[in-house]
Amino acid sequence: MSSDEVFEAVSHPLRVKIIEVLAKGPMRFADLKRELRIDSSGLLDFHLRKLDDLVSINNEGLYVLNEKGFAALQAVEAFSRYGWQRRAFYINLLFHIITNFYVLLTMAEWLPLTLAISATWMTFYSYWTFFRRHVSLKPK
Repeated sequence: MSSDEVFEAVSHPLRVKIIEVLAKGPMRFADLKRELRIDSSGLLDFHLRKLDDLVSINNEGLYVLNEKGFAALQAVEAFSRYGWQRRAFYINLLFHIITNFYVLLTMAEWLPLTLAISATWMTFYSYWTFFRRHVSLKPK
């Protein structure tokens, strides 16, 4: 499994929760479903299939995190700790402030258009960052 495939496997918050729960110990499908508070068996099955190379089934029929799964969990925790999404948000915000200030000083007639584009982008990016990715600006 390549690193791209590992990152694809853990690209969904529910899959991250699955590997976090399985890192605590082996679980049956029903117990995993209950622990994650998932109503749909199909939804859990779908995400477990996406984690196929990271999660195994042992001789007792329990889902367990394998060596690749533990490595993926460490990578996810490293990304969480370093807060790359917070930094990306701040860099994006700073870029738009500098761009608008530059346009104000050099091409003032374009400022309304630049502000409209910047405001639209920052509204979308803020929504995506805070509501879709659930990023907090406070470090954990």
